[in-house]
Amino acid sequence: VIGILLLSFGVFVGGQNLGKCPKKETMKTFDPKEFEGQWYEVEKTFYMMEMTASCTSFNFTLNPDGTSFKVHIGTKNRITGNPNIFSGMATLVSKSKSVLNYQVDSRLPGLFSRMIPTTGLYYIMYSDYHNYTVLWSCTSFGLFHTDIIWVLGRERDLTATSRAELYNLLYELNINPDRLILSKHEKCEEFF
Repeated sequence: VIGILLLSFGVFVGGQNLGKCPKKETMKTFDPKEFEGQWYEVEKTFYMMEMTASCTSFNFTLNPDGTSFKVHIGTKNRITGNPNIFSGMATLVSKSKSVLNYQVDSRLPGLFSRMIPTTGLYYIMYSDYHNYTVLWSCTSFGLFHTDIIWVLGRERDLTATSRAELYNLLYELNINPDRLILSKHEKCEEFF
């Protein structure tokens, strides 16, 4: 029964797999200053919490100490058309600084705020800083793990050449690009 519940939870939040989260190589060197700025969600794996979201964009502002970003995430609800803006803090946690610990700004007590979807570790698998970035997140649940992949771009879409490069890179990173779905970008407005 517990296994079925965990499997169902994995379907709810993202891709589910047996075992703990695999170890993945992140970027060897990461330049937070180059990463800073506006990014758009171009592709992602299925994630129930974002099923009605479209026009998703991110704004990363590096704090003066260079160890964290103020993050604003804007989406548009595809059903109501209403905008949603979320804010949080992403702290660089690894020696190479390519792992972000994202916490949503919340007035909830610590235990509850840590359980909010999207709170957790995000691994920057790759970024060329000018075209696209690959983010990966994974959470273990006993015998299972669930992972989510996002492709962010400086524009809302990638050129055919950039997309071909990206898919080759994903195979090198041991990430199957067939899992990705195109993000919705109909009638988008800028949030930031």
